[in-house]
Amino acid sequence: MDKKEKKFIIAMIVLAVVVLGAIWYLKVGYLLRKPEMPDANIAIQTQMVDRGAISLRNADYTENQIKVGYEVKGFSLEEYNIACELYHDGHLISTSGSTGGGLIELDEKHYYFIGYENITEMNLPESIHLNVEIKVIPNDFRQKSITSSFDVSLVKK
Repeated sequence: MDKKEKKFIIAMIVLAVVVLGAIWYLKVGYLLRKPEMPDANIAIQTQMVDRGAISLRNADYTENQIKVGYEVKGFSLEEYNIACELYHDGHLISTSGSTGGGLIELDEKHYYFIGYENITEMNLPESIHLNVEIKVIPNDFRQKSITSSFDVSLVKK
């Protein structure tokens, strides 16, 4: 093997490693990243509570689900659990503590809740007034839970 052949083989190996690395990033690495909170699509509502703040940032209503995005600051996830409940006219629609609700932790302080458990069965109107309750529940049962309540009007998309 002469010098040109060795250089060609080394160049092909380097090219193969670069191509395989790019494929891995696009197929696997991209999927490993946590989703990010989308830009706010409603007027952001914030409530200062105890040692932190809770903000409702997003709300969407479609035929089969209601999505809400919120931010919780000032509470360690090692000491607290976060829960979300959706109400319409005083009736519970969906809760993150249920098997049909999906709470997605985007990062240390951003959450997205997709409620769909009762929405198709309830025959909700095209326009609803939604009450969103976000609960910060301490792991220490001797402490009280903190609840923030937000109201938002939504039209089905």
